[in-house]
Amino acid sequence: MITPPIAFATAKDNMSQDRLPLDFELRLKEIIPQSPASIFEPRQYQAFRINTLKISVDDAHGLLSERGIEFQKVDFCPYAILVDVKKGKFNVSQFVNDGILYAQGLESILPVLVLDPRPDQRVLDLCAAPGSKTSQIAMHMNNQGILVANEPVRQRLYRLKAVLQLTGAHAQVSSKDGRRLEGHGELYDRVLVDAPCSCEGRFIINEPKSFAYWSVRKIKEMSHKQKGLLLNASRLLRPNGVMVYSTCTFAPEENEEVVDWFLRKTEGRFALSPIQINGVKTYPCLTHWHKRTFDARIRDAARILPDERMEGFFIAKFMNSHYK
Repeated sequence: MITPPIAFATAKDNMSQDRLPLDFELRLKEIIPQSPASIFEPRQYQAFRINTLKISVDDAHGLLSERGIEFQKVDFCPYAILVDVKKGKFNVSQFVNDGILYAQGLESILPVLVLDPRPDQRVLDLCAAPGSKTSQIAMHMNNQGILVANEPVRQRLYRLKAVLQLTGAHAQVSSKDGRRLEGHGELYDRVLVDAPCSCEGRFIINEPKSFAYWSVRKIKEMSHKQKGLLLNASRLLRPNGVMVYSTCTFAPEENEEVVDWFLRKTEGRFALSPIQINGVKTYPCLTHWHKRTFDARIRDAARILPDERMEGFFIAKFMNSHYK
C-alpha cells in the first residue's frame, strides 16, 4: 500500500490557521519527498516510560494488567509502553501522579538509549528541562555516579526540579548558559545535548499554536545557538567519552549543518558513530542542502522517520578521536 503524500498548501492556504506554513511544507517536501499524510495528525497512542527507579518493568506490566489497562510493549525499549489515547490514557493518570509512569514520546527516549549512560559514570545533560531525559538517564545509572542537569531558563528550571522529585531521580542541578558552562577540571564520561530547536517534529496540523512561531529566521537563530552548545559540550567531555546531539526538528540547518560545522570546527578530534536501533524507522540524512555540501560522515547520524508511534527526530553520536 502506498501512503499518500502530504497535500501541500497554496499561498492562499498559507493564510489559513488549519494549514502548516507554506514555506515549511515546501522545505519538508525536499527533505522527505514522500511524507505520509499522518505525520502532523494527533497520534492514537500515548507513550509512557516505566520508571524503574520506583518499580520494575515486570511489576509495572502486572499492575497495569490487574487494573485492566491495555498496553503495547515496545520492541526497541523494554521499559516503554504504548496506551491507546481514547481507551486508557486517563486510567493511568494515578500511576503518572505517583511517578511510576512518565509520559514521554518514543522518539524522546531514543537519545538516552544511544548515549548509554551507566552507573558510576559522570554524566551531563546540558539542556535538561523539562527533565524527561534527565530522569531517564538517572534510571540507566540507577541513581549511582554523578549526574548534572543544566537548565538556564528559570521557569523551566522549576519544572526540571519537579520532575526529578516526582521520579526520584538524583541529579545535581545547574542553571548556566550551556554555551558557557565550565567543568572546572571535572570532565564527563557522557554528555547529552538535546538542543533547543524549532520543534518541527511536534507540529500538529489542527493545533496552530504548535507552529505559530515557526520561521526560517528562527531556524537560523537556533542553528547558531546549537553550534555554541555542541562546541562547549565537547570541551566538557573526557577522552574516550561519548556525546549525543539531538533535536526534534526536520530543518537541515539545525541537524546536518550543525554536525558538519562541528566536525570541521574540531578538525578531526571527534568522529561520528553509526546509529542503528532495531525496530526504529529511519530515512537518509542529507548530504546536500540547497548550495551546501556536508561532510560524507553525516550518513552515520540518524533521522527518525515519523510514523504512527513517534514524531520526527534527529540524533548524532560523537566519540572523541581517542576512542578506538
